Amino acid sequence: MSVTIRDVAKFCGVSVSTVSRVLNGYTDISEETANKVFAAIKKLDYVPNNTARMLTRKDTKIIGLTIPDIKDPFFSENASGAEKLLLENGYQIFYGNMERSADKLLNYLQQARQMRFDGLIITPDEWTEELLDTIRRISMPVVALRRRPPQSSGVPFVDNDHYKGAMEMMTYLTDLGHTRIAHIVLPTGIGAIRREAYRDFCQIRSIEARDVKIDLPANKLDQARENGYQAMKRIHETWPDTTAVFAGTDQLAIGAMVYLREKGLSVPADISIAGVNDMDYASLPWFDLTTMSLNRTEMGRAAAQMLLDIIEERRPHPENLLLGTSIIVRGSTIKYKNGG
Repeated sequence: MSVTIRDVAKFCGVSVSTVSRVLNGYTDISEETANKVFAAIKKLDYVPNNTARMLTRKDTKIIGLTIPDIKDPFFSENASGAEKLLLENGYQIFYGNMERSADKLLNYLQQARQMRFDGLIITPDEWTEELLDTIRRISMPVVALRRRPPQSSGVPFVDNDHYKGAMEMMTYLTDLGHTRIAHIVLPTGIGAIRREAYRDFCQIRSIEARDVKIDLPANKLDQARENGYQAMKRIHETWPDTTAVFAGTDQLAIGAMVYLREKGLSVPADISIAGVNDMDYASLPWFDLTTMSLNRTEMGRAAAQMLLDIIEERRPHPENLLLGTSIIVRGSTIKYKNGG
């Protein structure tokens, strides 16, 4: 039979509340009494019920962090950055793998409320009215990571500057001499931002816009690969003189490469390909993919810092943060020798 806090109190000849106050670090207990309690805990091999202790405290030093899909390395690197900073500041993370389920996210938020987390970092696939209403009711600080909430929600967010990053990638490709550049659109809100930048760039530079959006999912590698394959097929059939493709993600870029290989076309000799995300496999010799790095670990750290600033009242109402991107140049893109 396990030892309880009542057993410790009885052994010491003190009240249960005195043992509880010793465990929670209160300073109004004499050193002699505290030493007696700790000695009893050791002798009786008592293991405190941390959950019960947390529920009696004003703060729990626990942050909830949701991951849309634990198999996606993008989000695991976000989480790694957040966890490291939180641990450095004395907080623990309670992870939730949402498996891209809106219901799982809503249930997680209710669990966070019951366990009295100090705050939440969330990455929902969609900002539904039900989700926003739940956030308003749980009454705890929330920071959005990667997915931008409606401005009216009042939820601050950390994301990349996707518009600026897409502009920089297009500048890089045109500096190589390409002017017939197609864009494979990522079918998400973020993808829409990159598409807007692509179209604006084409208008500014007076070049033809060749953007293609395929109505297929692109959240998982196999789905994105098929999406990229079909998009590249349409680009090749509609604009066969295309010399470069800016794909909305590395996964979409790989799908495009598969199509081109089947058609006997070489990357980059026949067509240059660039992606977004700098996934681990992008640097493999089979792909050697030029890509846009989104500094995933730093995003997680920035979201964690923003949440801590709210919790510890350094910045109760922080401004949204857009982090910069950087282009990683590899062998999938080369100069277009005939002037584009």
